[in-house]
Formats: sequence, C-alpha cells, structure tokens
Amino acid sequence: MKKIKTGGLRRRFAISAAGARGGLGLLSSKASGLLLPKDKQHAHHQAALEREAMRFVKELGELKGAYVKIGQMLALYGEHLLPKPVTDALHTLEAQTTELEWSVVEPHLQAVFGVKLKVIKIQSDSFAAASLAQVHMASASDIAERICVKIQYPGIAGAIEDDFRNVTQMLTLARWIKSGRQLEELTRELKKQLMREVDYRYELETAKLVGEKLANDSRYRVPKYYSDLSNESVLTMEFIDGYEVTHPKVQALSQTRRNALGLSMLDLFFVEAFDWALMQTDPNFGNYRIVIDQHGDQDQLGLLDFGAVHHLPGSFTKPLRKTILAAHAGDLEQTIEGAIELGCLRESDSRRVKTSFAEFCAFILEPFSSDISKLPDFCKTADGLYDWQTSRLLKRAGKLGSEGMLVKGFVIPPAEFMLMVRKLTGAFTFVSTLGAQLDSAFLLERYRQ
Repeated sequence: MKKIKTGGLRRRFAISAAGARGGLGLLSSKASGLLLPKDKQHAHHQAALEREAMRFVKELGELKGAYVKIGQMLALYGEHLLPKPVTDALHTLEAQTTELEWSVVEPHLQAVFGVKLKVIKIQSDSFAAASLAQVHMASASDIAERICVKIQYPGIAGAIEDDFRNVTQMLTLARWIKSGRQLEELTRELKKQLMREVDYRYELETAKLVGEKLANDSRYRVPKYYSDLSNESVLTMEFIDGYEVTHPKVQALSQTRRNALGLSMLDLFFVEAFDWALMQTDPNFGNYRIVIDQHGDQDQLGLLDFGAVHHLPGSFTKPLRKTILAAHAGDLEQTIEGAIELGCLRESDSRRVKTSFAEFCAFILEPFSSDISKLPDFCKTADGLYDWQTSRLLKRAGKLGSEGMLVKGFVIPPAEFMLMVRKLTGAFTFVSTLGAQLDSAFLLERYRQ
C-alpha cells in the first residue's frame, strides 16, 4: 500500500455513498421481498442485509487507516446497537492490514527524527502492520538491546474526528442504527479511546507506569521504552523476542508450564481491575508474547501495546468488585445491587431481567469455583482441576446470554463495563488456547479478606 487516504472531500464522499447505497439496497430488497410469501420475507431481508453489510465493510477496508480501526471497534462494542449481520461483517476487518511502502514512511521519519536518524538505523521492511501503525526492527549505536520502532501512519490522528462522524452518518443513512443518546455515548467513548491509542506520549507514560508496577514480578516482561527516540507519532522500544500463544512452541510446553502462563494472565486481570484500577483493554493475541525460558524455570508473559490502557474510576471499580465477589459467592441480591450501581441494571428492571443478569455473572465465574467437584464432568480433569479448553466456557456463555440474559428491557452497559468484558473475554480465550488446567479459586478468595 503506497498511502492512506486521509481526510478531505474524497473520504467523506466515499463513506456517504456507501451509506446511501446500503440504505437504497435494503429499501429495494424490502420492496422486492413484499412479492414473496410471508414465511420467506425475513430470510430475504437478512440475506440483503448481509450483502449490503459486506459491501460497506469492503469500502471501509479500501479507505484504510482510522476507518478500519473504527470498524473494528464497532464490531466489538456495537453489538447492542447494530444488527448482527453488520457486526459479523465488521469483524472481517481484523484481517485487513497492509503496510505502507518505505518510500512513504521514510520522509515521515526524517521529519520526526531529524538529525537523530544518524544514531538509529531502521530496517525498510516492516515485520508487523496494523490499522493505525506498523513496526520496524532497528538498531542504535548506543543501545545494546534489540529495538524496534512503531510508526503511526501519517495523517491518521488528524482524521479521527471526521472519520467518526462520517461512519455514524453512514450507519444512519443505511438505516442500520438510530441516532440518539446511546449512539452518541458509544461514539464519544470510542473516539476518546482511539485518541488515546494514537497519542504515543500517553502510551509511553502508561508503559512506564505498568513497567514500574511489574518490575519485581518475574512472571511478566514489559519492554523498555526510549523517550529520546520517541514522540507523539513514533515509539522506540526494546524488542521482545517471543511467541504468540498459538505458536507450536508454546503449545508444546508442558502442562505445568502452560498452567503457569494461564494463571499469570488471570492474575493480571484481577490485579488490573481491583488493585491498579488500570486496565489494558485490547487483549488480542498480538499484544502478548510468550518468552520461553530455555532452562524451564520461568517462562514470561510479555506485554505489548499500552495505548489502550484505560484508567478506571473508583465509581466503577468499587461496584465492579462488589458484583464479581457477590456473583462468585452465589449471592444473588448483592450481585443485582452491584450491577445496578455499575449501571448494567436499573431499579425499574423486571425481576426476570435482574435475575438473568445475576445468574449470568455467576456462570461466567465458573472457573473460579471454590468447589470444582460440583461442576459438570466435561469442565474438569480427573484430578479436580478446571479444564479451560474442554469446558467451552465462552461458547456456552454466548448461548446462555442470547437465550437468557439479553431479554427484552436489558440496558446497554456503560462503556467501562464493555471495556472490562472485552478484556475478560480476551483473557479467557488466551487461557483456553493454552489448554490450561487450574484451580484458580484463590484469585478471587484473596479479595474477601
């Protein structure tokens, strides 16, 4: 990819045209569907919606840059506001990343680094590319460690405001979403989150903060950042040579070692939520590296990308802790009370809605049960450990949620709760991919003291 189209009339026209086409396509389909028997009209409409959604996503992918990231965020957080075929189509954006050519990147680096380019040598081919940036290996004369440079695509930060407005207008034009308070709240929070992710000064600060907190914990590895070779759009950091959790070398580790890595991930989640009130909210596998110890004494969980670190307010962490601990203890009423304080339930909600939500909270904490013997056999090993892989927890949770929790009247959760659920889902997926077998009740029981 030579360059990213950023800002201007061309981008606005392209996305508005996509919205208009989507709306007209659905209207045309609805009109033609009226000629069909009633029992076939719904399937006809759904097929048209899927077709128009994929066409829209294709347009986002071609525009690249912030549009791709916005689409990815809506796929995660828009499920309560957007039709399922639309969020399904948006999920396909996760694979649509193409690097910028060096001829475009190099002038940007010249402008950013100036004379400092004399002390750092950056490889022209990137080894990783995402929707907002790409990463290049590098070396510096006065730095002993292997380093890499994360380069933000030129013009991305300045286009975010317009791009968010254009996408929401498109969704409204296509009649996939209704403008209103919930849409405004969602886009405001997502915009704030995205602005943090493109502010590399913020990422530098949060990386150093997390590094300080974990400095004495050998289970984790946080890369060293180099402030003098970084600014608001370029980050220079230590390169962590490790593997993604899906790599055969990680999967080939002994059960004991994989268990230890899974426990490190779960422990970190609760420490972030309850102790630090500081949570990394983008838990995709690419943001973690497994550093394998050749002696087998201490494999490490390498932590990458601190732009999505979210400071959690006390007004959220206190009721969150109350809700989780109550759900873990099986206290239905306290779970409901905590959920109301969180803003996930309303006092006016029916008893059915309240009970469904509380029961779902208890269900999702199944791996931390104080008595695993009471769980179904497929959830545990012969020696009484919770088997994350065979339990199919998230699949069962998805089915339970669609059948029970998301009953009519269920309120759309606040942004912090959605961020927390995203992190929890990512952590659970990570541990399941490791095939961990654990007794992890103590992770929650320690917070009762």
